[in-house]
Amino acid sequence: MIHGLNTELSEREIYLIGSIVSQWGFLESDIFEQTLLSFAESDSLPAAMNNAQFSAVLDLWLVRVIEQLNGPKKEVLKACYAEIISLNEYRQAIVHSRWEWSPNAPEEITAVRIHKKNIKQVKFTADDLADLSLALSQIRYRVRYPGGLEDQAAEMMAAGGYVSRRAWGVLFGPTPAKGGDEADDPENS
Repeated sequence: MIHGLNTELSEREIYLIGSIVSQWGFLESDIFEQTLLSFAESDSLPAAMNNAQFSAVLDLWLVRVIEQLNGPKKEVLKACYAEIISLNEYRQAIVHSRWEWSPNAPEEITAVRIHKKNIKQVKFTADDLADLSLALSQIRYRVRYPGGLEDQAAEMMAAGGYVSRRAWGVLFGPTPAKGGDEADDPENS
């Protein structure tokens, strides 16, 4: 018999934590890419661009990308930078903690972790996690498109169009997982 342990998280909490981790990963990737593109091909890259510590890349992004802009886009990205800094502790709690709950407050989960010899605890509700996930998606949008819809439209036009994975599923049905039913595969329809 194989044994395992449950995380004691609800399905909604697990979904939202996964969404937050995914959103943050995309955010880090977009910021890394923007920072990388700020260097000429002939430039030697600083150690921060080894991407081992996001905070170092974030500081470079501030100097090499944000501070080089003028006008509204600069202000949008400066606001994003401040929001990312303010949300980082929550991200650390979500990614690097174990989760606890109490029968006295079953709607609440506590992320517990050890950091530099200190025990850190952050309490979340599922609604808190939903708010954080939404905030990250909005920050990601503004980081990628600091000029808003105009920047997004320009990117889409340059790419020649785009169909999201969700739209693909609506149009052609879900893509089966490995070993899935071939009847659901749009290529076999």
